[in-house]
Amino acid sequence: MRIYITYSILFIALLLSSCEKAIDLKLNDTSPQYVIEGVLTNETGSCKVLISETKKFTDDNTFIGVSNAQVSINTNGANYNLNGTAAGIYQNNILTGVPGQTYQLNVSINGKTFTGICTMPQPVALDSIYLVKDNTGNNKDGSTRKYATVQYKDPVAIKNYYRFVQYINGRKEQTVFVDGDEFTNGQMVNKRLDYSNKNDDPAKDIRPGNQITIEMLCLDAPVYKYWYSLTSSSSGDGNNAAPANPLTNIQGGALGYFSAHTIQRRTLVAP
Repeated sequence: MRIYITYSILFIALLLSSCEKAIDLKLNDTSPQYVIEGVLTNETGSCKVLISETKKFTDDNTFIGVSNAQVSINTNGANYNLNGTAAGIYQNNILTGVPGQTYQLNVSINGKTFTGICTMPQPVALDSIYLVKDNTGNNKDGSTRKYATVQYKDPVAIKNYYRFVQYINGRKEQTVFVDGDEFTNGQMVNKRLDYSNKNDDPAKDIRPGNQITIEMLCLDAPVYKYWYSLTSSSSGDGNNAAPANPLTNIQGGALGYFSAHTIQRRTLVAP
């Protein structure tokens, strides 16, 4: 199933996995809850966990991190502690994820314990990225709008789940691009990363000379469901007072997710 939709903001979450930007969500329950968002990739120095608390609907979006938490990741009987580097930010620069390995995140805060388990998938090669023109829509200045397209060969033997992150001159596109191989199993895939630009923001458009970077993340099924439900919860028709919280693989009552995923990048300069 393919999803690409801009997500709305209400609770600050995560700045992870090479420039992951903080995200917010509307919550059905107005009582404060811990938000735990952790990432471990196959890149050195990527292990990071952010911990915060949800805020009231009327509060601003300032990130207020939770300090004094005990955070660790276990794998194959080995334990790696994450040290606080700033309020609510915990890191370990030694632990590097290995595809096929299962990791357990452990967090203790004020007598409460939260855990999350994730298995890092095998990487699927991002063969190339390229730009395509959309003849049905133009930029504000009348030029034809362009979109990045990713090309990769989906493996036939197993279920695969993906997330793509797009940067234009280092600025992250806020649209969440996730994809599964329900209809493309074993095929060569060319996925166009469509995004909305209703306000005709020129910084969102791909212009000649722009540097386009695409990250491809290979996810396990529970993390894919988190991002899928995140896009669903933020795309309501306005009839609900607040969208549902996204599905989480964190046990113990916290919001958020723990993702052990592979990551790779491709960059081009728009002609």
